[in-house]
Amino acid sequence: MTRRALAVWLAALLACTSGHANDLRINHIQFVGSHNSYKQAMSGGYRALLGWINEDAAKALDYEHPPLGQQLDAGLRKLELDVFYQTDPMEFPVGHVQVIDMNSHCTTLRRCLDGLVGWSDANPAHEPIWVSFNAKDQKISWLPDPTPFDDVAFQALDRVVEQVLGERLIRPRDVRPAGSAVPVWPTLAQARGKFLLILDEGGAKRDLYADDWQRRPMFVNVGPEHPGAAVMIVNDPVADFRRIQALVGSGYMVRTRADADTWEARSNDTQRRQAAFASGAQAISSDYYRSTNPFGNEYRVHVPGTIQCNPVAAPLDCSQTLSRD
Repeated sequence: MTRRALAVWLAALLACTSGHANDLRINHIQFVGSHNSYKQAMSGGYRALLGWINEDAAKALDYEHPPLGQQLDAGLRKLELDVFYQTDPMEFPVGHVQVIDMNSHCTTLRRCLDGLVGWSDANPAHEPIWVSFNAKDQKISWLPDPTPFDDVAFQALDRVVEQVLGERLIRPRDVRPAGSAVPVWPTLAQARGKFLLILDEGGAKRDLYADDWQRRPMFVNVGPEHPGAAVMIVNDPVADFRRIQALVGSGYMVRTRADADTWEARSNDTQRRQAAFASGAQAISSDYYRSTNPFGNEYRVHVPGTIQCNPVAAPLDCSQTLSRD
């Protein structure tokens, strides 16, 4: 048995023998993550160019993050990667907007995932880590067109994910076995050391990926009417507060955003943050989880430690359970 496998086994054994954590499932918790987690600051020249074209758009991109491992060390358990598709040679560059906003701590998908595996090996009993993906192929009139994502691209994307993460994955087919009316989530003990991946897309790209959902390594953002529905992206916790509560209460897992485009942090507006936590969304993304922000106010999104009890889905004894783990 490897050191990593032994550490995960011991964590699960302690949870079982204490007689409580075995009942706590991963949809019973709540945690904070980052948005566009790979992102470094835009280069000064591109920032100035975009500001000349559209200052509001430039402000919306005016944020950055530390390396992924440092974010996990700080307690985040949800990350986000934007990937482009490159055919010659085949690769998935990581960045936000083609050409002008491509400064990334890990420049390709494989490098990002290899870094996550390295961190996981050093912390083998960690809580499950969400990673959501945007498949970037949006055309922008004054920039080069990216290569579109088709079935060949998604198959290549899946191969990279399988090669790097493989047995560490929480898979859609395991959460939605044949005949299940709702997701069947693993316990927190079972999910330690694992990763849960989500394709955050809509429209044709979502439908293409979802057609073969049982064989995919990533969950896909589909509604409850779909047999593979399990994880959903609902970005506005104010407008969609009741919807998120209903989804979480029905057994689904949801990611929402506590802030967007830097505006909440600039004005220290906490309404959206408060709604995000109260909605019961399990994963709450933010660009401002550190103890200070660049705007000099107190805006911050965090939980004590790494996880807390979900206000909608958690069992009544959840707080005592987490305090003993």
